[in-house]
Amino acid sequence: MAQTTIQSKESYKTGGDDLDDGLELDPDLLAGSDEEGDDDSDIERNVDEELGSNDDDEKDLPPLEGEEDEIVKSPIIEPKKRKVEEVIEGDDHDQQDKECNQDNSDEARQAEKKRRKKEKEKERKAKKRQNQSGITSETIPTHLPKSDLSSILLKSIKESYPSSSSVELDDIQIPESNLLDPPNYTPIPNPPSTVSNTENKKSDMEQFKPLQKRIQDLSENLSKKKLNVGQPQIIILALSGLRCADLVRGVRDVKGDGEVAKLFAKHFKLADQVKYLHQKKVSIAVGTPARVGKLLTEDAIKITSETVLLLDISHQDSKTRTILNLPEVRDELWKSVFSGKSRETLLKGGVKIGAF
Repeated sequence: MAQTTIQSKESYKTGGDDLDDGLELDPDLLAGSDEEGDDDSDIERNVDEELGSNDDDEKDLPPLEGEEDEIVKSPIIEPKKRKVEEVIEGDDHDQQDKECNQDNSDEARQAEKKRRKKEKEKERKAKKRQNQSGITSETIPTHLPKSDLSSILLKSIKESYPSSSSVELDDIQIPESNLLDPPNYTPIPNPPSTVSNTENKKSDMEQFKPLQKRIQDLSENLSKKKLNVGQPQIIILALSGLRCADLVRGVRDVKGDGEVAKLFAKHFKLADQVKYLHQKKVSIAVGTPARVGKLLTEDAIKITSETVLLLDISHQDSKTRTILNLPEVRDELWKSVFSGKSRETLLKGGVKIGAF
């Protein structure tokens, strides 16, 4: 009976340790503790579920103030962003440099194109003027036959009187009887002259050799004639006052017994030149068409059949213009010197006209 009781008690043994200490746990207490544990676990699950729902709600909530700035200003992202911006900015500068270089090269090409076009236009105009005047690089004006010289002068006259008829031009042009015959000596080529060569005396002498030789040839007959006051033996008409100054220096060695008169407006008043011509014996007078025309009108210059008038038709200025095609000078030549009273004084006096 006692064993049966012990066995029944052992069948309820559910906990404790292996020591036989005679202590046993009450099954009812054990069962209660399990049930309580289940309740705790349920409570914990309910709490977790509630917490979980709160986590979901937190996910939907907007970030707190300051959190977004902290993300943007993160020390990890900022250098990367700056580096990307620097690369992009560098590419932009490279592109701008390329575009700038391209623009500069385009401007340089356009400038070069304009320069070449300008030079070609200048050459074209120079050739046109030469064709109109009939003077080329091969032309030696000192040895032009009367017919050729008359043709060249007539072309220049037509430019000054474009609306004149052929009958009117016959009254304006210079008769061939007043033109000089070409000389007998071998012609000396006239070197190209577009600017003043006052700094190079050797060049001056080379430039004026054709003129000096022409004056020497003419002086063989003129030297026998007596010099009179106000009666130049040779009158030279040039393009400008600067050219006249060069010519004065070029003819000093062949001027003979008389003086070289400067008949141009630069530093010389008309009244002073009239007074000078009334007092001095002049062998060579060098002047511009405008001033010489006025002096002829004032009867300050006396013309005879021995007077020679030479036209400086070979000299060209920096724009390849000559006394025959520079409009203002050309018009003075034909409308001041060879027109009105001046023309009458020259032609009736029997002046001989040549060129160099």
